[in-house]
Amino acid sequence: MILSPAERSYLYDSLIQKPPIRPDSRSGHQFRPLEAKTAFLPSSNGSARIRLMDGSECIVSVKAKVVLKSQESSLIECDIDVSGNRDDSNFVSILKFNLTNLLCQNFPMDVLQLTSKYSYKLFIDCLVISHTSYPLTLLSLATYLALKTTRLPLLVSDVDDSEVEEQPTFSDDWDKSKYLKEMVSSNSKFQPPIFITLGVVGDNLLFDPSTEEEQVLENGLILSWYNNKVITPISNINLASNSNNSNFKGMDPILISKSLALLKKYCGEIVDALDGIIEHDDATEGGIF
Repeated sequence: MILSPAERSYLYDSLIQKPPIRPDSRSGHQFRPLEAKTAFLPSSNGSARIRLMDGSECIVSVKAKVVLKSQESSLIECDIDVSGNRDDSNFVSILKFNLTNLLCQNFPMDVLQLTSKYSYKLFIDCLVISHTSYPLTLLSLATYLALKTTRLPLLVSDVDDSEVEEQPTFSDDWDKSKYLKEMVSSNSKFQPPIFITLGVVGDNLLFDPSTEEEQVLENGLILSWYNNKVITPISNINLASNSNNSNFKGMDPILISKSLALLKKYCGEIVDALDGIIEHDDATEGGIF
């Protein structure tokens, strides 16, 4: 919904207050309420579905394929389909590049190695059924849940095939399959990286801005979180792509430092909440929502 000039002025004056007065009564660091379900696609190694209170919805499927490492430039391939947008549009291409780049640079690739010649390759298919605000955070949260619930069959053949021309053989018993999180080294924890979207209004930083808030933001920030710390890339963006946002202006460097401090303070809780969803799904059986 495109706001009128009077509505934009009223909303801007509300968001610039200290603390900001958001239309849905959230505090500056709160996400919109969401529903999520994991491991519901029977033909996938991992899957997740997230729906926000404003109707935004995303489904992510993870499938694994055995490949020769020497023939692959990357062991992770992402594909994104956004309803209402062409696959070759700049909007979809940028989303795909950002998600692929984040995962390829911050994923423990050693867990995908099968033998000296063969590895798993992960194909991550993302479908944004509907969205109102910029969907990159929605995509990354759903991808996080899907990867955390991804299971791979147990290898039963020899891992050393350097001198023998042998293809990997797997157990037929799916109960013996392992989660990706069980395949990392014992002294580390498997936590896929995520994107966090922040809106900038005056000196205020708003987590997960809504579509109405995006239309009056002075700037936007896309930050990355992995292994309990902020990582690159960090980029600014005009989130109000569907309206004429006359408020957009340059970024104060002080706000970048402030955003890093906010992520260090609250992103641990976000990751814990996502892990709680997985634990709840493991303990209960139900529908998609």
